[in-house]
Amino acid sequence: MKTEQTVEKRAVEIAAVIMVSAGLCRYSSYDKCRKASFVSERDCARCIKLWLLGKARKELAKEKEDKPK
Repeated sequence: MKTEQTVEKRAVEIAAVIMVSAGLCRYSSYDKCRKASFVSERDCARCIKLWLLGKARKELAKEKEDKPK
C-alpha cells in the first residue's frame, strides 16, 4: 500500500533528483562524502533529500522562535 505524498515532499524529491543530475553535492568537495567509494545516483539523491529536509526543519523551527507571541 502506497502512502500519499505531500506536495512539499514531492518537491524535495524532485529538487534532489535535479541536484544529482546537475552534479551538485551537499558537501563542498566530493571527497568529503563518506560513501565516495560506492555512491550511486540513488544514494546521492537520498543524501541530498535528507539534507534538504533537515535544513527546512531548522528554518521552520527558527521562524517559530522568531515569531512574536
